[in-house]
Amino acid sequence: MKGLIRNNFYSVGSALKWNIAFCIVVNFAVIIGAEIITNNDTILTILIVGQIINFTGLAGTALQKDNTSNWSKYERTLPVKIRDITRARYISFIIFSIIGVLFTTLTVVLLSVISAQPMNLDRVGYGYSFGITYSLLVPALLYPLVLKFGADKVNTLLLTSTGIMLFLFNGGSVILAPYLINLNNADMIYRIGWIVISAIMLISSYFISLSIYKRKEF
Repeated sequence: MKGLIRNNFYSVGSALKWNIAFCIVVNFAVIIGAEIITNNDTILTILIVGQIINFTGLAGTALQKDNTSNWSKYERTLPVKIRDITRARYISFIIFSIIGVLFTTLTVVLLSVISAQPMNLDRVGYGYSFGITYSLLVPALLYPLVLKFGADKVNTLLLTSTGIMLFLFNGGSVILAPYLINLNNADMIYRIGWIVISAIMLISSYFISLSIYKRKEF
């Protein structure tokens, strides 16, 4: 299992380093422009969401790299269970997302410490909820689709998964608005609800992917 997870990180080695470098630069920029950022809700949201999405995208990179190197075919010949191969994928996806959340948290902490202006906590909450929902839901949709239609279409399938996620997250708020309007902290309830739903969908996705993988012929 550890070897399979390590291989997933080798697949995105260069991209992972660039992502980390980018986030370090972003956080240096936060130190310099903390006052401007805390006064601009759009920039604040982009910094929070962008860093999480940045690392979630590594899921697609890993699948694409493995397809190019033919590793996705070779791994079936290894003396390991299909269940372990699939589980390693999902664990890697989760680790990528956690790294993004940690860098985002560093940004929020720096802003709270350096800036004399209070942050818009509603925008911070939105950024985290959207980013975490994205980091859970997009891999949940992406991997079964890649197994079904092929890793050579990973970019198209990543865009498709992102589109579905955006439709569900934003469309759901419109559909449920009449039912949430009378609730206290309706926005918070909605956002937490989506995080829970996304986590459940990720777990369900594992079993769906496992079923597809077992029937898949390479």
